Formats: sequence, C-alpha cells, structure tokens
Amino acid sequence: MFNQDIEALFNNFTVNGEAIPVSFVYYDGNATKYVTYCENYKDNSFSADDELQGFVSYYDFDIYVKRGTGSYFPIIEAINNILIADNWTRQLTRESPDLYESDTGYFHKTLCYAKESEV
Repeated sequence: MFNQDIEALFNNFTVNGEAIPVSFVYYDGNATKYVTYCENYKDNSFSADDELQGFVSYYDFDIYVKRGTGSYFPIIEAINNILIADNWTRQLTRESPDLYESDTGYFHKTLCYAKESEV
C-alpha cells in the first residue's frame, strides 16, 4: 500500500554522508549497512454503518550493520525523523530487541511504524 511512498522517502538515503541502501523485503548487494522493509499487518480500525472506512498499515524496517563498521543508532534516528515527518507513528512495543546474527556477522534491529489510511 505504501511501498511507493517509502521508496520515494528513502530514495538516495544517506546517514552522516554514507549511502544506505533501502530495499523491499530483500537486499541483494554487498553493502555493510542496509535496510529492508515490508508490510506486516493491517488493522481494520475505522468503520461506520458496518463498513470499513479506514485502517492502519504496519511496516517493519529491518536495519543491518556489519560488525566493525559502526552502529545502527544513527540509522534508527534518520529513519525515525523521515517517517515521523511523513505522519507515520513508531510502534515501540512491536520492535525487536537488539540482535546479532553470528552466522552473517550483522547486527540487526527491527523497527515498526504504522500509518492510517482511508478506504
């Protein structure tokens, strides 16, 4: 639903002068820092006269940073600033803990944001 909006918001995404690739669901590159995103849930939140009037879409943003190449905290801040400015709401209770994937050598953090939409 919001994929085109997200692609536009994160076109040429940089953090502290470093380009960070942002891809839908899967990243197939060799960057040491990247972000993937996907819609993970919709909630029928607004109805009237037994008909859906609006809903909330929830999106996950997965941040990956190769060990030894820096922190993902500046990326979190940049993503948050962009999405909040575009009327998304951060869903802290739906986020992952800080993770390290020993098989790939990447630190990984999942952020969750929600946005309301009319039918």
